[in-house]
Amino acid sequence: MQKSLNNAFPIIARYYTDDLGVTVVWGGNQPATKNKVLYLPMLTDESQTMILVALGWTAHESAHIKYSDDAVYDKAEAEALFIVRFMNMLEDIRIEKRMMAEHFSTVHPLTVMVKEVLGGGRDFAGQNEATLLMNACLIIGRARLLNQPLQAEATIIEPELKKVFGVGRSTKVLGLLSQVADLPDTEAVYQMTHRMLDVLTEEEDQQKPPTQPQQPQSPQNQPQQQSSGELGPGQDGNDQDQDSQPKSNGFGAGDKGDSKDDPALSGSPASGASDGQNMKQKILSASDDDLKDAISDVASLASDMVATVVDHQTPVPSLVIKDPIGSELQAMRVFKNGQAASMGLRQVMSSLIQGSRNARASLRSSGSKIEGSRLARVRVGENRIFRRQEPVQRTNAAIQLVLDGSTSMAMKIVGPNENLDVLSDAEREAVINARKSALQIAEESAYAILTALEGISGVTTGAMIFPKSHGRENAVGVLKRHSQNLANAFREGRFGQVPCGSTPLSNAMWPAAGDLLKAKGERKVMIVITDGDPDHADSARNMVDRCRASGIEVFAIAFGSANTRKLQDIFGDNHWEFLTDLCQLRNALNNLVQQVLIQAA
Repeated sequence: MQKSLNNAFPIIARYYTDDLGVTVVWGGNQPATKNKVLYLPMLTDESQTMILVALGWTAHESAHIKYSDDAVYDKAEAEALFIVRFMNMLEDIRIEKRMMAEHFSTVHPLTVMVKEVLGGGRDFAGQNEATLLMNACLIIGRARLLNQPLQAEATIIEPELKKVFGVGRSTKVLGLLSQVADLPDTEAVYQMTHRMLDVLTEEEDQQKPPTQPQQPQSPQNQPQQQSSGELGPGQDGNDQDQDSQPKSNGFGAGDKGDSKDDPALSGSPASGASDGQNMKQKILSASDDDLKDAISDVASLASDMVATVVDHQTPVPSLVIKDPIGSELQAMRVFKNGQAASMGLRQVMSSLIQGSRNARASLRSSGSKIEGSRLARVRVGENRIFRRQEPVQRTNAAIQLVLDGSTSMAMKIVGPNENLDVLSDAEREAVINARKSALQIAEESAYAILTALEGISGVTTGAMIFPKSHGRENAVGVLKRHSQNLANAFREGRFGQVPCGSTPLSNAMWPAAGDLLKAKGERKVMIVITDGDPDHADSARNMVDRCRASGIEVFAIAFGSANTRKLQDIFGDNHWEFLTDLCQLRNALNNLVQQVLIQAA
């Protein structure tokens, strides 16, 4: 069974990213971000979970594009590896919080993404100080500040944080962490990174045992203290043999070993004083190998997960160029000729639609409403005196035109009765230059039909042209959106296109189908106007099948070098028409639209 487009990842992601205000290019082996553009792959697994993971990655990277300052990252990278990775982890929390507040649609995908890549059983015991600090802030920060489903993991890692760094240090670090989500910008996150690391040094200074006078001890208590290995606040071991027991900051040698086993003792960290190293410097000197188990970038984990289900077979959607790219001079020709061609079409179209909508009354031999004018006929045996009103039928359709704008559409059209062979070269060139190109005729025909349909209740229209050059990526241009009227589309400069490229029909059908699925109208109709065969006939046939599985009817009007056998194979019976004369295009398009609308009514 052919998959539907209704829940296809490219359809969902296009409008998702439009809402976020970022650009997406399709293709590649895994999700990536470059020059503020998102690159997304096609997916073989379009399960709800995998789509949400991919959308979560999209939301996360979009947040970086919108809210992060790259210059601050450059400054952090110049300091230490740990600084930039720890700052990035904190910045992720800040930008996701802001993204959730400004775009509610990102909350669920981000939550699912984090659950899939970070949830489950994780062992945090035995991690080095740098790794543990980063992982603890990431897990606890996301669980408490973003309300993401990591509460179980936070419960496990927080005791480890206190065990290694001490209760005092951990409390201060988590207190500063609670402020991260409300920081105004990346620079503030950078400053917070240093404040959290400075806590390590400050806490060590504050936790040195204060010097206090010795308290007299009774002989009864002395053996108990010796057996337990615990000393009073000011006790320095004078009750023992001072020649055999060296002193160190008020702790005997045996006491230091006991305090390592009990990190909560006096609030001092177990590893903070080990080997006499400064904990902050040890963390700052952490190498890439030391941080191999540290999670600083959730998006990279999600990207790796999506990379396992990349589809390299399905044609990628064309990029939609939203800005108008038409020629003003050519657009005026299209407007003038299209308006002239539309004269009478709107009236005919409206009359046909109105006639199919009109409620018809019929007479029946039974019913609940009597037709008074028929009562006199009862005497002669006529019993059809009950009136029945047929329900009013309404047109409710969305029509999308897809124009082929390939290089071959630049061909000048010469009338069938014109013999150019009798003309000189200069005369022949002048005649050909005065003729219209195939693309101009196609645009004029489309403009005429769009004008005729303008204002008909229950009908929305849109139009696209393909391909349009956009760097190295194939793209489509928007001639008219379903949500705008034709006059505004013309004023924006969307008509008057210049031919270019080949015929990537299957790629162009993705955004065209997406517009139809989003447009108002129960009946969805796509009409392709082309002068040749698509670049990949099999892919085009598969896209037609997917459109029909999604409730979109696909028709084609072809001319020029189009192969009728391929048209039959791609579009099927009664869904295509081949024109021997391009001048018939407007009438063929008009007849098709009329049939579609009358049938809909």
